[in-house]
Amino acid sequence: MKRFLLLLPLLAAGCSHCPVCGGEWGAAERARRAAEEAARAPEPASVSGSVACLERVTILPTYRIRVRLVNLRTGETVRQLEETGFASFPWPFTIDYDLRSLRRGDPHGLAAEILAEDTVLFRTDTQYPLSAERNAVGAHLVLVRKK
Repeated sequence: MKRFLLLLPLLAAGCSHCPVCGGEWGAAERARRAAEEAARAPEPASVSGSVACLERVTILPTYRIRVRLVNLRTGETVRQLEETGFASFPWPFTIDYDLRSLRRGDPHGLAAEILAEDTVLFRTDTQYPLSAERNAVGAHLVLVRKK
């Protein structure tokens, strides 16, 4: 009880240092929380390029163009960009994504397609691997008629 009474003035004064070790109150806890937040923080990245079609295509207002960032091993879509009302080719795109959303060790790439309603009319038939750069530029995707 006497020790508590001796520490009471320090606590009441708002001392920011531990009377036992002399360190800041809660410094270890703050450091741990900061490390956890840094581990959860997104790592923004982007890939940009264009989509072109080998055939001459009349683009109807109901057509949609879709570009996907996919895991090439599993086929899972990581991020997707879709737009209606595009007017011509080449169609420029930029997909923003979080580097942490990519599975380490798995290859990732880009795929594109043109849809009418829910029917795929044109799609990429070649794998376009994702560049290892954080902000990759120059992905040129070519569409062919779906067979």
